Amino acid sequence: MGGDGPEWTGLVSQRLRCCVCGGSTDGSEDYVLVELTARFSDARQWLGAHADHLNSVLAEGFSVEVHQM
Repeated sequence: MGGDGPEWTGLVSQRLRCCVCGGSTDGSEDYVLVELTARFSDARQWLGAHADHLNSVLAEGFSVEVHQM
């Protein structure tokens, strides 16, 4: 990422595009990284998203909150 913003230190090597809108997440303060796993498998899939966009497609009763670490 670089620049004046916080350095990305997530579990993947770089921020991923938003899986909902397809837009860049660089510099987004509401970026979330979601890990999908499958039972009985070592497979892992990572999805990046803007929290507001992810909340707009989650089932009722589910929500994402962003906490600065």
